[in-house]
Amino acid sequence: MKSATLAITIFIIALPLAAQDMMQRRGPGPERAKLSFLVGSFTTETHMPPGPMNPQEVVGHGTSTLAYGVDSMFILLDDQLENPVLGKYKAHGVLGYNAMDGKYTLSMYNNFGDAPQYTGTFSGDTLVLTATVKYPGGSFDQKLAWFKEGNNVHLKVYNDMGQGPSLVIDEIATPVAGAAGK
Repeated sequence: MKSATLAITIFIIALPLAAQDMMQRRGPGPERAKLSFLVGSFTTETHMPPGPMNPQEVVGHGTSTLAYGVDSMFILLDDQLENPVLGKYKAHGVLGYNAMDGKYTLSMYNNFGDAPQYTGTFSGDTLVLTATVKYPGGSFDQKLAWFKEGNNVHLKVYNDMGQGPSLVIDEIATPVAGAAGK
């Protein structure tokens, strides 16, 4: 009886210590720190080069807010944009690092009903994420490339409809003066 009581007591004492150790190891680490250049409130200028949906370059303007959430384990995105091709585009996303597979993940949801799930890693100082985007009757591959350029954050979006990747969005995000960043 004493050995059972002792074993239970050790288990009760050890469990919180093990959980605390696990949480410290799983907390925000260097992988999350690499994403810090994305955090902040921005005004955006989005260029869409000529393509199948627009014979001339289209420029749109909007806002983008990226903030730490869920105990700073993820970055929550809120994007709004207006331009002649996309109309009033709105999107929410969750960006983080999946330590189980060693990849960054981005789940995006927009007012078109799309919900692409991106995965990727850094190539130098550029976060590169890819996904297969499905639409009624087909799909295409999409690549996002995010990098810091001076004080701005640059996003390039490439679509591959089967003939190789082509630039479809070139966005410059400028920090809003006085907005809290990292």
